[in-house]
Amino acid sequence: MRVVAAPRSQKSQPSANRPQSKEAEVAQAAPHRRRARHTSSLVTEARTAGQPRTRDVRGWLRKLITFWTLIAVVSAIALLVFADVGEDVAERSTTQVDNAVSAWFVGHHNPLLYKIALIATWVGSPAVMVLVAIAAGVWFYGRSGRRKAGVVVAAPAVGGLLSGIIKLLYGRVRPSGAALLNERTYSFPSGHAATSAAVMVSLCYVLARERMISWPTAIVIGGSVPLIVGLTRLYLNVHWLTDVIGGWTVGLFVAAMCAALYEVLRKTAPPGDEAAG
Repeated sequence: MRVVAAPRSQKSQPSANRPQSKEAEVAQAAPHRRRARHTSSLVTEARTAGQPRTRDVRGWLRKLITFWTLIAVVSAIALLVFADVGEDVAERSTTQVDNAVSAWFVGHHNPLLYKIALIATWVGSPAVMVLVAIAAGVWFYGRSGRRKAGVVVAAPAVGGLLSGIIKLLYGRVRPSGAALLNERTYSFPSGHAATSAAVMVSLCYVLARERMISWPTAIVIGGSVPLIVGLTRLYLNVHWLTDVIGGWTVGLFVAAMCAALYEVLRKTAPPGDEAAG
């Protein structure tokens, strides 16, 4: 029996079809790739289109929330609170609250705490605060010129003058403890609270703006010193509660004005003076 061999062309036929199948697959995948690239480009364009809007919003917020905005808000709050408290003091509608707070502090007197309060109230006195401001002014003057020195030195002068004028206008009598410490001036507002707030807040603001201390540190120091000084005035029974609140608001308003002066001087300062800070 004779065996007939299969033709060679049949064996080579599958191998000839393979390149055609790959080309077909490439041809079929091409439209999908084009769609994917088109979709990716659309997503990229959408992202890039949203970036300018985001930057515009951020830029608008930065322009809105500036140091001038902070100064305006703080000064407005200080004026509003002082106006409210001052009206109540003039109408004598705070007598019950002031007497209750004064009686509570007197009832918690302690010989050791009383001595500590005396030291703290001396540190926060207008005389000491003036010395602190002058020392800081001299240091600033030697380091970076007159502009920062003038701002810091102006704080106790303006604060003390303003609180003294307001005292004469109200003519409020002090609590009974004032006689023991020979406190003879009028009561409203507290000069200690006003001067300590004006000096410490102004000084800490300038130090933070010059990046010598951090803003959290400035807030803690600038807020704690006037707070402690005001509380000692209550503990020693030389001021009423509304006196201290009024003094804080006066000092805060003066500090806001000093901060505004600093910003003006900072903007108009020569390049060399600005670089020195």
